[in-house]
Amino acid sequence: MFRITRLFTLVALVLFGFMVSLSAQDKKNLEPEDYGQWQSITSTSYSDDGNWFAYNISLVDGDGWLMLKKVGSDSTGEHKFMHGINATFSEDNRWAGFQIGVSEDQREKLEEQKQQVKYKLGLMNLRSAEVDTFENIQSFEFAETGTHLLMTKYKPEDQKSGGNDLLVYDLNSRQNQLIGQVSEHAFNEEGTLLAVSIDASEKLGNGVQLLNLANRSMTVLQSDTANFKDLTWSEKENSLAFLKSEPDENYEDQTHKIYAYQNLPGGMQPKVFNQSQYDNFPSDVRVVDYRDLQWAEDRESVFFGIKKWEKKETPEKKEGEDEEAESDSTKTDMKKDLNEGLDSTNVEIWHWRDDQIQPRQEVLRNQLKQDNHLSAWHLDANTFVQLGDSLVEQVQLAGDHEHAVGYVEKPYEPTFEEEWRDIYLIDVETGEKEKILERREFVSTSPGGDFLLYFWDNEWRAYNIDEREEVNLTSELETRFENYHLVNGREQQSPFGSGQWSEDDEWVLLYDEYDVYRATPGGNSITKLTNGAAGSIRYRQVRLDYEEDFVEENAPLYFQMYGDFTKKRGYARLDRRDRLQTLLYEEKQIARLDKAEGAEKFVYQAESATDSPDFFYAEESFDNPIALTNTNPQQEDYYWADDELVTFQNERGQKLQGRLLYPANYEPGKQYPMITYIYERRSQDMHSYTIPTRTSPYNFRRFSSEGYFVFQPDITYELRDPGMSAVESVVPAVEKVLESGMIDEEKLGLTGHSWGAYQTSFIITQTNMFNSAVAGAPLTNMVSMYNSIYWNAGITDANIFEISQGRFPDPWWMDWDKFIDNSPIFNIQNTETPLLVEFGTDDGAVDFNQGVELYTTMRRMEKPFVMLVYEGENHGLAREENQIDYATRAFQWHDHYLKGEDAPAWIEEGLPYLQRPEMKEEGNSGR
Repeated sequence: MFRITRLFTLVALVLFGFMVSLSAQDKKNLEPEDYGQWQSITSTSYSDDGNWFAYNISLVDGDGWLMLKKVGSDSTGEHKFMHGINATFSEDNRWAGFQIGVSEDQREKLEEQKQQVKYKLGLMNLRSAEVDTFENIQSFEFAETGTHLLMTKYKPEDQKSGGNDLLVYDLNSRQNQLIGQVSEHAFNEEGTLLAVSIDASEKLGNGVQLLNLANRSMTVLQSDTANFKDLTWSEKENSLAFLKSEPDENYEDQTHKIYAYQNLPGGMQPKVFNQSQYDNFPSDVRVVDYRDLQWAEDRESVFFGIKKWEKKETPEKKEGEDEEAESDSTKTDMKKDLNEGLDSTNVEIWHWRDDQIQPRQEVLRNQLKQDNHLSAWHLDANTFVQLGDSLVEQVQLAGDHEHAVGYVEKPYEPTFEEEWRDIYLIDVETGEKEKILERREFVSTSPGGDFLLYFWDNEWRAYNIDEREEVNLTSELETRFENYHLVNGREQQSPFGSGQWSEDDEWVLLYDEYDVYRATPGGNSITKLTNGAAGSIRYRQVRLDYEEDFVEENAPLYFQMYGDFTKKRGYARLDRRDRLQTLLYEEKQIARLDKAEGAEKFVYQAESATDSPDFFYAEESFDNPIALTNTNPQQEDYYWADDELVTFQNERGQKLQGRLLYPANYEPGKQYPMITYIYERRSQDMHSYTIPTRTSPYNFRRFSSEGYFVFQPDITYELRDPGMSAVESVVPAVEKVLESGMIDEEKLGLTGHSWGAYQTSFIITQTNMFNSAVAGAPLTNMVSMYNSIYWNAGITDANIFEISQGRFPDPWWMDWDKFIDNSPIFNIQNTETPLLVEFGTDDGAVDFNQGVELYTTMRRMEKPFVMLVYEGENHGLAREENQIDYATRAFQWHDHYLKGEDAPAWIEEGLPYLQRPEMKEEGNSGR
């Protein structure tokens, strides 16, 4: 019997091997023309009962679609809608609404004709699967009750002002109620009342109206020719507040009255805030409309913003001006002649005492124009209280709205490193301010409003607002709560993080490197809830309900799990008895956990290097999950490689890892070229699925399909030595992979973007192990880069160097040798590696001149170097044509220097300026 079993097994193995061989022979190489069919799941939606799942499919090239899937059904429960997006389920789980767009070709035609793309609305009955379509619907929204659907129609093309028509659709009776010229609408929390503001073209019908959905009755709350906006409901008890514009002929802009209705629909008599009726309301100040109104938790106060009210300029006549006008005419004419024909200057004054440098002020100009001070209107007492002012400009309400936290930056400006602030506690009832902390960055408030939470001197601390007392929550534990892996030069190290508070402020979740702790804010108890350190598994809370800021009493906690050295991922649950259960933990990338609001039903996404990202359905136990999607089935037709985890030690003896992706159709015993892609830590990319595309010069799947290994090693850092730190991690990592014998050591490429590009450019000055290098927007001169501006944000790069990624805690004049030692440009004479660099002329992160400096230096040294310059592009290329061009040239560069393929003319000879292709689009006229 044993011999028969062995013989059967042997025959089965031979047959299996033969079938695998036949299967492999049926596969084909993945080519760029095949990439367009690859799918991605973008937005998703999950019904409250957990029975329906919606997801959008987008293609690398082509039109996407929307799928509505009945959970647990076969393909008959799937409904496909081309060009569908933004699916939403009604609260009663009976309906699904979604927008229906147009094809990409049609969209391009409409945009060329400068016509608006108008969407339709699809409405599907989830019980019958019947679908109704409504034309020209700009947006839609279900009432919380699930009984009504709001549809906002597009304005007619000839209507330049006023609101939109709003359709209120009764889902039971199938009847519409039209409300015209609606500029804004808002449901109450229960979805039984609908407030609308009317903005009529002629202004005669402007106002705020209230629709009672139960009986379809409409009540006019206010009516005037003024503008009404910012409809704001309280979370409970149906209180409504809104603004009414109030112009003044002596002032620019407008101020606003505030109307507050309590207990609608019964309480129809509003309370009105009119600033002229309050003696303590500052003069020349107005109520603004760009800070949202907010109800206090107890509905006894409304919060709003005030700002200085600019007076209109009115020329004043001086006494005797008429008599002197004639005698002074000659002098006036002479003065006019001196400046005649000249425009007014637009000079910027860059002052060394500027709190924010001019570029930062430019980036923040809209925010600065709208700076305002938080204020409170207490309804019962009918009092006005200003909470923020010119000193305390930033104000954050505490959870119970009885106190606010104010931040004062002035003592520490201008800021060169961390942004320090003094912390003030503000009494919302009186406006009184008390400084409670000095020289901090930020604090968070508990949802109940009893405590402030902050991290200082590597410990978590809570501040009891009533007792005015600080308590150290973590000092008794031996574990470390500061993220000691971060090397950035900050004076105060950042924490590993924190989770949510409990509903009643009894505890808060805190993290060390691997575990989650439940700490009482009084400091009398801290409990470790997980046991991650034993297996180097990191646990972090997963929020499944973003409507609440706290964890409800007796609610389970969900944690994401990540194996630091295994790269496994999954989820765990802690029940109310503190029993921890692992729900899912696999050698995959697992993310996007979602829970049905009204049932113990879940969906999540899983992927690996060889498994396209798909969503799965699981019930409470997470046993036997069911696949809901099946993306990219065409992958089976192509050679497709897996990845492997590589462990190595850097030159400082640290244990690090890297992800190694194999070439497609890998043959054991054969040696292959390898591309090493770098940034900082990259091994967490293990088990990730890469969609092939022609638009990325760093696309791992394309490298794999074209016969390359792709390696992503971790890099760790020492302060003042970022470049050398990269060398000390990357070189031993590559040497470790070479030990396998699978890689040809004469065919090694190195690549990266931004910080990865800097390291690429530097590493090739310290070693000649790489035969090809491609760097997208690299930092090249650490001194001039320190002195540059990060234009996208308007901040100095000095700040990034001293407390962030640059990792130079001191400026260059205090650490000259290290700046020079870690600059590619001052070491580039040592390189023998051909280098391709890419830059956009409008790069707002790494200044374009970083590329110019390297180009002129390497050109003078006669080193093999090419720089691709893309007119008008920023740090990442935006135009698809440029993305494809850069990617194509990057692959050609590697293919030539690593595979020996013939060099295109641009590598050998460049491209003369007069042969440069003309830009088709306007708006990129030059540097």
